Amino acid sequence: MSKFFAAFRKEWILLIRDLPGLGILFVMPVLLILVVTLAQENALKSQVEKNSILMFSPPGSILGRQVKADVRASGMYTLAKDFVSLEELHRAIQTGSVPLGIVIAPGDSAITLVIDPTLHQAYRNSLIMATTFILKGAAGKVLMQQLFAAGRPAGSIPAPEVMLNNLPPVYQEQAVKERSSIKPTPVQNNIPGFILFAMFFIVIPLSGSVISEKNEGASFRLRTLPTPLWIMLGAKVLLFLLVCIIQFLLMLLVGYCLLHLVFGFPELEMGSSFPAMAVATVTAALGAIGFGLLVGAGSRTHNQAALFGSVMVVILGVISGTFLPIHVMPKIIRIISGFSPIRWGIDNYLELFIRDGTLRDILPRSLWLLLFFIFALLISLFIFQRRD
Repeated sequence: MSKFFAAFRKEWILLIRDLPGLGILFVMPVLLILVVTLAQENALKSQVEKNSILMFSPPGSILGRQVKADVRASGMYTLAKDFVSLEELHRAIQTGSVPLGIVIAPGDSAITLVIDPTLHQAYRNSLIMATTFILKGAAGKVLMQQLFAAGRPAGSIPAPEVMLNNLPPVYQEQAVKERSSIKPTPVQNNIPGFILFAMFFIVIPLSGSVISEKNEGASFRLRTLPTPLWIMLGAKVLLFLLVCIIQFLLMLLVGYCLLHLVFGFPELEMGSSFPAMAVATVTAALGAIGFGLLVGAGSRTHNQAALFGSVMVVILGVISGTFLPIHVMPKIIRIISGFSPIRWGIDNYLELFIRDGTLRDILPRSLWLLLFFIFALLISLFIFQRRD
């Protein structure tokens, strides 16, 4: 055991002397999760908050009166002014004061949407679709009122608004277990991805440690001593397993305290199965360590390992759901991401953080991560023996 602890102490000293590497492991994930979560929250708020719009309609316009009522009732828009001229409407949109204007033609013969051309295309399209839906609904109500007034005695048929108010209500619920009280939030969805993203970035210091020993001859000198190879690799595995656990705790601290207390996000909820959380964390860490050993064993220089390792982590993180949800990606990308160890780890945490899953729910992906670690360890040992 003294040899193992000596090897572990050597790895520890090398790690704490690498200040840039420590920054990549601990500072970069925190900054990324803050930027991405705040950006997503701001994008969601821009979609949820009411947009201020302007509307022009001729005096006495029945359609204009109905459109105003439906716009206010929609909860999506607020009318900046009740009465505005056509020139004032165009000038406000051209200067960017409001993103959208509605113009009712004389005689209620047409409706024109005036859009700010500087809006992002996706946002502009969503505004047009939502507004068109409201306008068609208002036009339909006016048409129904006119038909009823022309063909039936007054009072024989309820008004369209009365019939619409009597429609069955629509409710929403989350597809989670009955015993779970977890509500999906940006924090719940982002923390798992960045836990795995942070863990897999140990590829840079871990592969650097392996390459330094090979290039500087330390590995060969250690091998001349009566010290098995598994002791040196075991010390690396244990040290970086502890590093990954610290990264996991740091991400939880960001979710519990920083995002909640400083930025006002909902507090992070971890689910109810702590044994499952421990298994998910250890297997994810082992998967990251296996990846780092593979890169270190297969690379000959620090530049090779740092470039290849960092690029591969970013690519795997992107296709695995760290920055974007999997369901918005093309089908071929979703299929490829199913072979990514980062995807397995993220899905495990999502199962626990969002669905309040149990150990049984995460066991298959945890076994895949463990098998990936064993495979990577064996390949690394084979490469070391072959080069010796």
